[in-house]
Amino acid sequence: MTVGILLAAATTVVAGGNPDEVLLRTPRRYGYSMFSIGAVLDDQDSGTEIAMYTGLKAVAHNFQNITTMDIVKIPKANFANATNNVCELLKRGVVALISPLDPLIRQSVRMVAKQFHIPLIETHWDTDRSNARFAINVHPAHDAFGEAIFEYLSSYLKWTHVVLILADYGNIVKHTAWLNNFEGTLIIRTLGPDKLNWKPIIAELAATDSRNFLLDIPYWYAKDFLVLAYVHNMTGEQYNYVFSDWDTHLLDLTPFKIEDGASIFTFSIVPSIGQYKSYGRGPFVEALRPEIYKRERARRYSDILPFLPAYAALTYDAMLLLGVALLNLKDSISVRPGALTCERGSQASWPDGEKLIQYIKSPNISNIPTITGDIHFDSHGYRSNFNMSILSLQDNGMYQIGYWTQRDRLQITQPIKRKRKVPKKPLTSVVLRVTTVPDTPFVIPKKYDAYGNPLKTPDAWDGYCVDLLNLIAADVGFNYTIEITKDHYGSRQRNNETGEYYYDGIIGVVNRGLPHLCPSIGFLEMLLRTLCEAALTITYEREMVLDFTTPFMTLGGSLLFMRPKTQKPSIFSFLQPLSPTVWAYVITTYIVVSVGLFLVARLSPYEWQNPHPCEAFSEEKENQFTVLSSFWFFITPLLNQANLAAFLTVDTTELPIESVEDLVAQTKIKYGTLQSGASHDFFKQSKIPVFQQMWQFMSKHDVFVQNTKQGIERVLKGDYVFIMESSWNEYYNKRDCRLMQIGRLLDTKGYGIGLQQGSPYRDPISESILKLQKAQTLDQLKRKWWTEFNISEPCTNAKDSSKEAKPLGIEQVGGVFVLLIIGFFWAFIVSVIEFCVHNKACTKSQGDLFAEMWKELKFAMRCMTPSTRAKPTTPVIHEPAPTSNPMMVGGSAKELEHMVDHKHLDPVSVQSQNLLVVPVAESNEVLLSSSGDTTSSGSSSVGESYPPPPPPPQANSSAVSPWSHLNNNQRKPPSEGENWWRISQSAV
Repeated sequence: MTVGILLAAATTVVAGGNPDEVLLRTPRRYGYSMFSIGAVLDDQDSGTEIAMYTGLKAVAHNFQNITTMDIVKIPKANFANATNNVCELLKRGVVALISPLDPLIRQSVRMVAKQFHIPLIETHWDTDRSNARFAINVHPAHDAFGEAIFEYLSSYLKWTHVVLILADYGNIVKHTAWLNNFEGTLIIRTLGPDKLNWKPIIAELAATDSRNFLLDIPYWYAKDFLVLAYVHNMTGEQYNYVFSDWDTHLLDLTPFKIEDGASIFTFSIVPSIGQYKSYGRGPFVEALRPEIYKRERARRYSDILPFLPAYAALTYDAMLLLGVALLNLKDSISVRPGALTCERGSQASWPDGEKLIQYIKSPNISNIPTITGDIHFDSHGYRSNFNMSILSLQDNGMYQIGYWTQRDRLQITQPIKRKRKVPKKPLTSVVLRVTTVPDTPFVIPKKYDAYGNPLKTPDAWDGYCVDLLNLIAADVGFNYTIEITKDHYGSRQRNNETGEYYYDGIIGVVNRGLPHLCPSIGFLEMLLRTLCEAALTITYEREMVLDFTTPFMTLGGSLLFMRPKTQKPSIFSFLQPLSPTVWAYVITTYIVVSVGLFLVARLSPYEWQNPHPCEAFSEEKENQFTVLSSFWFFITPLLNQANLAAFLTVDTTELPIESVEDLVAQTKIKYGTLQSGASHDFFKQSKIPVFQQMWQFMSKHDVFVQNTKQGIERVLKGDYVFIMESSWNEYYNKRDCRLMQIGRLLDTKGYGIGLQQGSPYRDPISESILKLQKAQTLDQLKRKWWTEFNISEPCTNAKDSSKEAKPLGIEQVGGVFVLLIIGFFWAFIVSVIEFCVHNKACTKSQGDLFAEMWKELKFAMRCMTPSTRAKPTTPVIHEPAPTSNPMMVGGSAKELEHMVDHKHLDPVSVQSQNLLVVPVAESNEVLLSSSGDTTSSGSSSVGESYPPPPPPPQANSSAVSPWSHLNNNQRKPPSEGENWWRISQSAV
């Protein structure tokens, strides 16, 4: 809320009895004249109120010529009442007005002052001078302030890159003067009043290479900003912060002044004095100082120093200036302008207002003990030739290093000299800032903030480089934090506008003069210095701008390719051991051999058999080796497992490319590298023809990728080779069996730790690396991160074409089992058909067919019984002996039983079987026995009467045997001694 304050003869209206307000409640009389001064202020702005009274008291005390002054507060609830409040002040006959801070209310007050010719005194930043004919501003003009900023940033600090941070974007108007002249790189960010929104903005700036910041924020926000900057590792010695708020020196910023920390500057129009020293402006200023200090602590920030803020000093000086002007003109102007009214139609104004405002602008007023120095104004009412102190944060607080005036321009009285200190071991007080690019397995973020950004602390990271850094830090003795650079490793670039060359990425961060450490891949330089950690390769070009330590890993360029996909084998893969030509020969051979077997079987006498065993003298012979049997007999060797063994030696992997030369000789498969980095520069600068040809191809096609992950994804899509360092290649193809390295290494290089040239830390770090190599710690680290980390099932070398083939699976030989099952079922069906046909033929005269089949089936299914069915015992039938055709019987009992059972005895077959014919005495019964023994009818279990043999076969038999051309006389007679007899019917 805003109130109107009338400095006039009236009653003091102040609530409460606060002793801090004693200056307000004690009216005093000095001299004989009385002037009324009105002000429109914020109802909470008691500091300005105190400064106004203190300034007028100082005038009364020094010049002894002013009347009683009291306060009358006119409350203002809203903006609409501001004009009414000013009009109320005019009715009281004020000779001057003090402008409010609010720019909208200020415009209302200006319009009233302009209409009634009442001088208006302003004490705040002002960029709009409309309706300001009767207004003057004791605050420095923004144009002059811009000149001072420009000279300081460009001439002294020599900044070519600036980040302007504003509390409110409207404040940018204050900086237009120097922004119009600044020719460097400029970034503008607005924080806003909500501190929760600051963090992502600061995090964004931390990720850039910005190191120079100009902050136009209220002084009570400065500490909060620096705390966030510290969290984001933005307080190293390479950072510079310039706070434009006049009151930044009120804060104790010494906690941020650490060894090799950031440079912090500010400006002030209040003289820089010690905390316990006097401003030298008399007792009223020293009395004002503690009063303002108490109110600022309660209103703004509790942790401030007991110095005067700029607004209090400017208000004090304004009242001092106005009081002296009124006293000097007391005899030439009316003490009171009279009662002025804002009512419609009123044309009255104060005729002496023009004289008073011109007198204040004139240089006639001088030698006034103001706090901010001599006050002069230009024709527009702006303060000119002010004295701006330049302060720098030192160990004991803010210290003045120079000043700026419009007459003397920039004057640096105490230049800051930064000396690089030689480190001493251990470096426990040194903090290294690691600038890195996350890339597994070298640098892996583990913990993130609420915005998804990796944290800066060491425990929030993991990986080979982090482990290496921890070992080096423990040996050398330093601490560190980690941050990310967004433009990767970096390469040499050319500025088309200036023609100059520069490095981007991690190399660029170091090359621009920022200290870095990059283990694994990087740089080290002590800070609160920066360390850049990523897979940084030692190259000649980088050696030109950096110093590298002993390499801790050797590697080379390599080709990453997708392993050719093996098609799912067909179920008849067992046919693959032989080529189609061989299979044609096999089939031809199969047919020829099968036919040959059939012909041989037809020619061989041992393949011919009597189809009717009961007809001993039958000339019909049968050859069971048919054409079908011949073909089936020879098919089994084709399915022999020995043939499948040949399949195991067949190379099923066929690579489309096997070397760099193969890659260049084709155009279907694209190849590329990272967008920037050592591999990119290798091809770009190579003088080897094949590599030059590859670079020309890559330059014409869209083959470059932003990071390793993108390159691998493109490889897995097919028809792309990613050229990468062998360390990465080895890591990824151990985890993804779809990837493989092809060809030999393209070159040989190493990873090292890079430092700024001339850095005294290279030798200690190199010694530490050599110690780790000697202890085989580096080998253990690589084994941990390459062969053990994040591997659930490692890819074996079984898939390499040069390795042993794996045994055949069911996918390859499943067809054999399919054919086996088909053959089994076909054989079973055929056997069932044969079974049914045979039983039907045998049971035509023996009863029911199904009963007989069931009987035979039960017998066949008895697995534990003999496979030969026993014949039932049959009594011997006595029959008269034949009268002719004596018969000879012999052989085994079983065979003889078969022959007797069928009542057929062929003398020839008896002779050939060595059978004995034993006569039975006193009867026509004949007992048959083997081995020359004779048995009687009572003791023989094998014997049977038989009819006369059938007549011999006729000459016109349907089947002619191989021996049919022989008659009985040509057959071989039995030799002497053989146990067989010719028995005649009469002998029996």
